[in-house]
Amino acid sequence: MKPQLTKYWFVIYVLAALLVLGGLLNLGVHLGPRLEAWLMVKLVPEIWRSTIDDLIHRFFSEELRAFLVTTGFGLGIIIIGMTLFPLKEKLSATYEEERFPEIEKQPQPPLWRQGLEEVKLAFLYLLLQGMSLFLAVQGHAFLSTLGAALSIAYLVAAMALDHCSPFFQRRDRKIHGIIWILLRHAPLRTTLIGLLCIGPVIVLERQLPASLGPTVAIAILVFTEVLGMACATLLGCRLGAALLKKKDGPAGQPPPALWTLSYRTTVLILTIWLGVFFSWWGNGIYTHYHFMKCQYRPLWKETDFKVRETKALITLPVQVHNKSCGPLDPTELEIEVQGKGILAGGVKLTGPLIQAGETSNIMLNFEAELTEAALLDLPSFLEAEYSAHLKFEPPLSKPVLLKIFPQN
Repeated sequence: MKPQLTKYWFVIYVLAALLVLGGLLNLGVHLGPRLEAWLMVKLVPEIWRSTIDDLIHRFFSEELRAFLVTTGFGLGIIIIGMTLFPLKEKLSATYEEERFPEIEKQPQPPLWRQGLEEVKLAFLYLLLQGMSLFLAVQGHAFLSTLGAALSIAYLVAAMALDHCSPFFQRRDRKIHGIIWILLRHAPLRTTLIGLLCIGPVIVLERQLPASLGPTVAIAILVFTEVLGMACATLLGCRLGAALLKKKDGPAGQPPPALWTLSYRTTVLILTIWLGVFFSWWGNGIYTHYHFMKCQYRPLWKETDFKVRETKALITLPVQVHNKSCGPLDPTELEIEVQGKGILAGGVKLTGPLIQAGETSNIMLNFEAELTEAALLDLPSFLEAEYSAHLKFEPPLSKPVLLKIFPQN
């Protein structure tokens, strides 16, 4: 009697995935703070470090926590898929041979083709998560919720698609063809596979006590996720076999030309759109990074302050020495002012383009709507601490604190 090898390949796949994914995540947990500190020293001047550190932690711990968690699980699927696809293929092929010997064997494409399809799937997943990120950072509660929900949906779909694909790839089906087969002939079963295998991980992540150390929490989540991946591979093989056994089984048919064209056009449009979005975002951050590298000195004695009815008109000259490697255009910066006795103030920056290494004066002009308390006690208003908020736009909604008035 031929030995049953599926269980052995199942264990090998799980152990290898635990080693790869668990090792990478532990490196991230233990070396991440050191890398963050090193980047702070290299990229951010000392006077800005507490401000940027505050922004990073608020941004990652509050606004996008749900998005980042699901993206992290999705990246685990991608990492395992791109590094251990030969083991995943062997597990799927062995299970098919032992449980479905009646399925006719066909010449299989080379294994490197599966690796290429894993790369294409990873690219598609990152595109879709990029779209979720675009929605999540717009600063609107509805869009943030929608982005987080889509992120979970993409995670479920990625789990099912990645682990159903070996069966179909052995029949020379590509990723877009596999998506067409599953959407057309088994959308509900495919969704159930993804939910059964990644759902426990998402639930566990929310229920684990905060007192657990990071290593223990990572071990629990990684083991649950990896076990789900291995189970999804077997369930995906069963689903593929069931579809192939049907009369004129769809597993052996190529997708329609219209579907292929639509898929590729959508991916191209999404790539261009997100490329423009992240380039826009990156350019905004790079512009403000130039400003952070500068040495600035407010010229308090030259400040012009006027009160008209309930408004304060303030002009503050600031001497700026451009220590960055590129020119600084003050008009590209977005600044808001907040402080005691002031409701709001939008700053308009005027001044010449400051080349690298040059020193020049820029003017901070803002019109602030004063509160009733400030109008009754202007001396206290003038002595209070104010701050300008340098905004990374687009599209971060959280401001960066830049103090431009002296403390009491």
